[in-house]
Amino acid sequence: MKKIFLKIVLLLILANVGFGDVIQILGSNYSIYKGNVYYGNEILEGANPKTAELIGFSLLKDDKNVYYMGEKIKDIKIKNFEKLGQNYWKNDNKIYYRDKKIENADIMSFKVLNEDYAKDKNHVYSGNEVIDPSPLLGKIKNPETFEFLPNGIIYGTLYGKDKYNVYYIENKMINCFDTYYSIYEVKGINKDKVEVVNDWFIKDDKNIYFEGKILEGVDYNTFEVLPNGDGKDKNRSYEYLPKDEWRWF
Repeated sequence: MKKIFLKIVLLLILANVGFGDVIQILGSNYSIYKGNVYYGNEILEGANPKTAELIGFSLLKDDKNVYYMGEKIKDIKIKNFEKLGQNYWKNDNKIYYRDKKIENADIMSFKVLNEDYAKDKNHVYSGNEVIDPSPLLGKIKNPETFEFLPNGIIYGTLYGKDKYNVYYIENKMINCFDTYYSIYEVKGINKDKVEVVNDWFIKDDKNIYFEGKILEGVDYNTFEVLPNGDGKDKNRSYEYLPKDEWRWF
């Protein structure tokens, strides 16, 4: 009898301290605990724990609202919400990347390429910004058919192609928040045989290319990439220098 009494007391103590409560981790700093949705350690007021779901980086929706980094995005009609891909979504004929509206995006041709890039018939987008805003920085001839090459998204460098050309795209940071892109057509390359080798090299069935230009004098059949990212063939090594020059030795 005494043992039964002690078990009952122990169960009451455990129930009282909430030992049975479980935190449901949604991701990106969102969680559900005791009937509330949290962003960090703050309750997300009004969020419905029964319908809350993570739809992108720091992006959450329920049956009433969409939130980014714990803040409700204004002027959203949730009944017209449509997820297009991770981080990209549509509402009332407007397309968003996370919490930012993509100005003048073409709804009918818009397509998500990955979690941070998309395209329509007019542009390729990085987040919510077009990557070719000025012809001075280069243009993608046919954005609607553009696609990244396999392994073609590299920090600071992008490789892609449309039905006309292969492109080498430099992504340069202006500051911690802003970047700009310079787009170069890779001249003479066989777009049906192109392959990304590493950050700096691509190749087709005849040539090796460095930063979108043919690497002159290289022996194609013996060329290989070293573990440190440099290249070599039977005749020489190719070392990449910060000042964008090649040293042969």
